[in-house]
Amino acid sequence: MTRTAAAVAILILAPIYAYAAPTYGTEMPEKGRISEGYQYNAIFDHRLNASYGRMVSVQHFFDISYGVYDWLSLDGKAGAGDLIQEGGEHPRVYYGYGFAGGYGLRLLALNDLKNKVKVAVGLHHISVHPVDGSVEGDRYESLLDEWQCSIISSKRIGRFIPFLGGKASRSDLVYKVNKIDRKRRPPRYCLGVVAGCEVILNEVMSVRAEGHFIDETSLSAGVYYKF
Repeated sequence: MTRTAAAVAILILAPIYAYAAPTYGTEMPEKGRISEGYQYNAIFDHRLNASYGRMVSVQHFFDISYGVYDWLSLDGKAGAGDLIQEGGEHPRVYYGYGFAGGYGLRLLALNDLKNKVKVAVGLHHISVHPVDGSVEGDRYESLLDEWQCSIISSKRIGRFIPFLGGKASRSDLVYKVNKIDRKRRPPRYCLGVVAGCEVILNEVMSVRAEGHFIDETSLSAGVYYKF
């Protein structure tokens, strides 16, 4: 299977619902190499469908990526995240920091060495399991279930690699009140835009930041080491 065919297959087989988990940009470790680092992900405003209000979350991750081939990277992460559920049919609920983790892959569909242009297709998932919240004697349990399918293009300019792309996205808020009546609340919007930049500091270190718009307002930033 060619890289282009594999990219198309990912888009077809990926869930039609996805979420704005960080896209990782277009840079990935070469075959047999590993990239690791710290990533901060802040969701400032993510609207839920109908009258379910919105979500706000901050997540901290240890990221690791492995180059299976020069054009295929497996990505994983583990850390912690919190969650605020507010508006809509329930009162404002704060869920404290709990385990958060994720996994996914990226496929380099285009690598134009002459023009220093790359196009990457990614599929990633994150789940956040914050501690329970309590409001007016009621106990709230929650889970943030996030998916994302993205297409990102970049052009390297010296040490700077600006990138831009789109994504199909979904984040479900799954919660129970007093351990009964489990509900899954979908997002209001499923399509969004990604814009960011990676800066190559030296042969092994880089920093990257990206923003997500339309489906949600969020920011992701991190520092990475490749070996």
